Amino acid sequence: MSPDPGSQAALPHPHSALNLRRLVWLRTITVPGAAIALLFAGRFYNLPIRIAPLLTIVFVLALVNFWTWRRLQTAGAIPNIEFFTQMLVDVMALTGILYYSGGATNPFAYLYLIPLAISATVLPRRYTWPMAVITAAAYSFLLVYRVPLPPFEQPGAGPGFLVHIVGMWLGFVLSAGLISQFVLSMGETLREQERSLGEARERALRDERVVAVATLAAGAAHELSTPLATMTLVASELAEEYPREQYPQLHDNLQILRSQIRKCKDSLSVISAAAGAGRADAARPVRVDAFIRHAVAEVRRLRPGAVIETSIAPGRPVPDIIVERTLTQALLNVLHNAVDASPRDVRIDCSWDDERVRIDVLDHGPGISLKSLKPGERPARSTKDSGLGLGLFLTHTALSHHGGDIRFGDAPGGGACITLVLPLAHMQAGG
Repeated sequence: MSPDPGSQAALPHPHSALNLRRLVWLRTITVPGAAIALLFAGRFYNLPIRIAPLLTIVFVLALVNFWTWRRLQTAGAIPNIEFFTQMLVDVMALTGILYYSGGATNPFAYLYLIPLAISATVLPRRYTWPMAVITAAAYSFLLVYRVPLPPFEQPGAGPGFLVHIVGMWLGFVLSAGLISQFVLSMGETLREQERSLGEARERALRDERVVAVATLAAGAAHELSTPLATMTLVASELAEEYPREQYPQLHDNLQILRSQIRKCKDSLSVISAAAGAGRADAARPVRVDAFIRHAVAEVRRLRPGAVIETSIAPGRPVPDIIVERTLTQALLNVLHNAVDASPRDVRIDCSWDDERVRIDVLDHGPGISLKSLKPGERPARSTKDSGLGLGLFLTHTALSHHGGDIRFGDAPGGGACITLVLPLAHMQAGG
């Protein structure tokens, strides 16, 4: 099956490598910057700051940055869990620096909000709330355990200063919760807007291509009508000149030729009808099982040697759907591809519930190579030597017009499984 749209949030975002590069720059500025500022403060104001732990933390961060830069040279999209782990490194480094420089009393403690805000902006919800808990826990730890610095402790200030420290902790916890909730919601809204714009661009490009294909098809139908009429006339005359009694083999070949010409003329008639009012007149309510059996009968008529087995889910009332020629053609395209792959072994499984109809077309041919596809990508071209690459595209377009979808997967025992999904609410309302 194709990737479930609901699971796409777990896939790496195409801009994740750029976000990680920005995180490296931010890490280079903030955490070592805080450490260097404390070292200078200790130098010029005689603060009892332990230099060795701070320099060790900065050195470790430099090694992490070097490894990350090397990783970015060869990596594509960065998984969310790796980006989350990178931010945890920053949180740990900041916790170490603050531990040796006054803990929660250090004014740099609010730097914890930076990884939290980044997480809420670029990562899904399941990563943001753990980051909020971790930063709040680190801040709470530093409230109790720390190497004190006299300028930050102010022991002579009395209980009022303790209230100030507790107020700082409470303000941090509230800020962490608000960032996790509201910034995360805004980030999700922006990501959803980006997905909607991408889908709108894709639909516009698909519609533009459909118009181009329809224009070319109408021109081809007009140009082919005269040659087909001439071929029909010549084939009829040849059939009369070479009767079956005297030329059985030649007469049979002429009959095959005439049937193929009729098939071409029928296809051109469908194009002509689809271009005018006949398309709307052709839309009618049909039971799902009748729709499938009609498509199978048409394939068997055109492909006499094809073996197609149908399986309709029992036990539930069979729904009616609004069917027009484009929807029928979508199913026919899939069935013809399946018959091409395994003429003697094609199966159709149909099931439905209160929301959708599912039609699985299974064959035992070579199957569809899904490993080479990117997440969410669909096979876009025919693998047949005689294929033009339009059948799959037109099938997807027709299903999308009705609010449906097409999915690709592997059939049990080998081969391909193509799934057509039709929403009942849309189909029963007339699409």
